[in-house]
Amino acid sequence: MNYWIDPRARVADSVDIGPFVYIGPETEIGPETVIGANVCIYQRVKIGARVRIGPGAVLGWEGFGYERDGDVYRRLEHSGWVIVEDDVEIGPNVTIARAKPGRETRIGQGTKIDALVHIGHNVKIGRNCIIVAQTGVAGSAIIGDRVIIAGQTGIKDHIEIGAGSIIYAKSAVFRSVPPDSRYWGIPARPYEQMCRFWARLWQIFGRDRVE
Repeated sequence: MNYWIDPRARVADSVDIGPFVYIGPETEIGPETVIGANVCIYQRVKIGARVRIGPGAVLGWEGFGYERDGDVYRRLEHSGWVIVEDDVEIGPNVTIARAKPGRETRIGQGTKIDALVHIGHNVKIGRNCIIVAQTGVAGSAIIGDRVIIAGQTGIKDHIEIGAGSIIYAKSAVFRSVPPDSRYWGIPARPYEQMCRFWARLWQIFGRDRVE
């Protein structure tokens, strides 16, 4: 056996576990889940059925939270849970942080997460979302159902992305987004507004200077 399962973990018989995987205590993994090589699943992680986890992913490591004590930073406790619902796909080298005490980080059913995405502590992602590579979602953000977040996007902490919305690539979202919206830019604004903004810049400065 070239992987480690903690005796306090519960793993369904039909789970496919790749080499050099670590599965920690108080973890539950549902049937027909596939876990790629070098995945680390720490304590207090619940994974549903038919989940696919790409190589190198880390689920349930402590969230990034500190408080200042004089000239040093003291780590805050993160003893909550990570919940991954059925039919979720998690790409290679994705990190999903464990929540603060009494809370959870949740990935909704059917959501697909590309490689190199970071999901912070206490984040809640709805059902059937698409999150593309190199996106970062800061702690306690809420993402509704059927949201599409394109690559290299940053989502601020403690904001909400409404259901059915699209966030275009390389955006930085600092405020909550209403449902069924399209946002783009740094800072992210309604897509049509940003298109008019760039068209106006093109008219004023010309193609060479805008590009």
